[in-house]
Amino acid sequence: MAEKDRAEKVLEDYNDVFADIYNTLLFKEHFLDERNLNYGPTESIYKAETGEMAEQRRDVQKSYNDNGLCIFSLGMENQETIDKLMPIRIMGYDYSTYRAMAVNNKPIAPVITIVLNFSSTRWSKPKNLLGLFGMTKNIPDKLKPFIQDYEVKVFDIAFLEDEVIDAFTSDFKIIARFFKEKRLGKSSIMEDDRTALKHVEAVLDMLNVFTKDNRYNNASDLLRSRILKGDEIFMCSIAEALEKKGIEQGIEQGIEQGIERGLKALVQSLKEFLPDFPSVYKAVIKNEDYRNVTEDQVREYYYS
Repeated sequence: MAEKDRAEKVLEDYNDVFADIYNTLLFKEHFLDERNLNYGPTESIYKAETGEMAEQRRDVQKSYNDNGLCIFSLGMENQETIDKLMPIRIMGYDYSTYRAMAVNNKPIAPVITIVLNFSSTRWSKPKNLLGLFGMTKNIPDKLKPFIQDYEVKVFDIAFLEDEVIDAFTSDFKIIARFFKEKRLGKSSIMEDDRTALKHVEAVLDMLNVFTKDNRYNNASDLLRSRILKGDEIFMCSIAEALEKKGIEQGIEQGIEQGIERGLKALVQSLKEFLPDFPSVYKAVIKNEDYRNVTEDQVREYYYS
């Protein structure tokens, strides 16, 4: 879980990706300019009910300032599981940010938080505070107008419509498509995909931790020289690198299997034609072709 959390944060922390997610999912237009985003603190200290100081961490947080438009905090929380108490959790994050403005005598500015659901199921738990009250009984309807509500903006990444995915302009388009295709049991990397990547290693790292397929890391290694030269990397380049690494791994496995079969045949021949097998071990087994074979391996084959 920690690897997934880290990989998500690294990619989302790029201003172009962060702005793209907000513009596409929340504002549904080009509202935030990435050039006006600033890094914000992801840790905050607050006093718990016990009176002791406690710490809470946010996934990604930025501030925004553009010709008088000031948003003190734009937060982004990532979820791989459904948290039934998410409205309370987000309310706590937002409150601590507002309180920090107040105690530091700063002008009170908006705080916005969105939740990205990366699980393969839709968010099924309440997205607002009043929804949580529905989990209990005997709450009179006439009482509800007097209860302050708190709504959470949750986006189910694996269920986004194709037109929404196509609206992304950053590398997050690849991630959104990946999670949708993963849910549908399809491959999201096509050999003819000419989508250009800006943050290649961050994207491959995220794909790696969510698939447990080390070929993504290996592809990153294969492409690193091109990345350092500033070459444009397309998704079809990733597909080629994955295929190349798969072939290399297949050859390596084939060689290993061939050596193993050859060793078995050699030992069998020794067993049949050389009664005093141990005495000829050093003369034959330590031949260059078998220099990596240990004596324990030979004995295992010999006495099996």
